[in-house]
Amino acid sequence: MAEPAVTTSRTIAGWPVTRVLLGIALIAALIWTAWATRSLLELQHRRIVAVSLSRLVEDFVAAEARNGGTPEQSGRRTATYLAAINKAVADMGAGGTTVLVSEATLGRSVEDRTDDVRARVTKAVEADHEPR
Repeated sequence: MAEPAVTTSRTIAGWPVTRVLLGIALIAALIWTAWATRSLLELQHRRIVAVSLSRLVEDFVAAEARNGGTPEQSGRRTATYLAAINKAVADMGAGGTTVLVSEATLGRSVEDRTDDVRARVTKAVEADHEPR
């Protein structure tokens, strides 16, 4: 007669391998769940706002047409103004706020922050304003 086969189960620190692997999988799932929950909660606090760049540029062009001056002065003022717009919009988006160009939005479901950008740009341009 044949002797019964002796089976030895593998262990890690006295624990069966399957239990150790299941424990590791459970811990990994809990860590991933905590990370995903935190990420989703952060998304709830994000804001989406709109800025009408065309209105800002139209207002500037109209003011520049009335202002007069040489083409070189006008070019410098335009470059300063556009740089101030870029900086104001970038600063607004730095805190996690998504800034949409209102011309690209279809509805009025987002907050319009054009006046806020206009105030920041005016402040930046006046700080860099050169006397005539």
